[in-house]
Amino acid sequence: MAMTSCTWVKDDNEDCPYGFWLQLHYTYNILDVEAAPRYVNDALVYVYNADGQFVRHIKATHDELAANNYRVRVEDLPEGDYQFVVWSGLNNSLYAITGDTQPMNDFRLSLSVTSSGYANELPDLYYGNLNTVHYDDSYAVHHIELMKNTNQLACLVVSISDKAAMDADDYTMKIVAANSTMDARNQLVTDAVTTYLPYSQSNVTFDDPDYGQLHGLQFNLMTLRLTNQRDCRVILEKRSTGQELFNVSIPEYIGMIGSLYTNMGQPLTVQEYLDRQDFYTVVFYLSDDLDQLIQMRVNSWRLRANNHLKL
Repeated sequence: MAMTSCTWVKDDNEDCPYGFWLQLHYTYNILDVEAAPRYVNDALVYVYNADGQFVRHIKATHDELAANNYRVRVEDLPEGDYQFVVWSGLNNSLYAITGDTQPMNDFRLSLSVTSSGYANELPDLYYGNLNTVHYDDSYAVHHIELMKNTNQLACLVVSISDKAAMDADDYTMKIVAANSTMDARNQLVTDAVTTYLPYSQSNVTFDDPDYGQLHGLQFNLMTLRLTNQRDCRVILEKRSTGQELFNVSIPEYIGMIGSLYTNMGQPLTVQEYLDRQDFYTVVFYLSDDLDQLIQMRVNSWRLRANNHLKL
């Protein structure tokens, strides 16, 4: 939505608003609160004409965003219709761009990973867009809602009876997903599978709300955008034998709890929940012999084998 108005006469317009502005918001989060000033550190705007042809870039640093109340000024364009795509977090070598100055349909943003996988924290990545709007020299403010494309999973693995000893060095956890490349519409556009490895792992002791104090393992991993159209799986293997202890779908089981959250009184869809939430605590409860997954807890919601898990 654009805001425009200025009816003062020319001789009395020193305080009249001016310029064409893109107002950036980050309210598309699980708390539904404005968080752009806290989390959005920069902006790179791609300007395309109505036909999707590249026109120019506009860059804004954190200081420039803060000084302008998270607005980006657009100027020096010929009058006409334009489309705007906004990315935040691209000033990191871990993200590679192709088609940078090409038509919109040729743009690709990819995670730079090696064949062995990605084992670091992902820099926060945000996306937003504004469909075709008219640009001229009148005052206008157009609002762009950003979406976070990076997700963190804190995965804990425990024996449900706490009888079996476990050591993080004896196990390998990974996330496998075909989600490392996005287009200018924030759609996943590759079938190539990326392996995400823990950026930290350790032995832990924690208080479980149902089972009391438990000892287990913690693996912290990150992944790019989750969608209910492309699978993304978390896998635990014994390092010595390669035996797979579990292999579960993140969107499927995380998505189960999405409808328990609401926005404006309406339950969230699976995709909306996956897009709004960016941090998950997932507890995997193994059998006493550590050979079978029998329960999961996603954030505060428990999923049991007989009722929810397809094992």
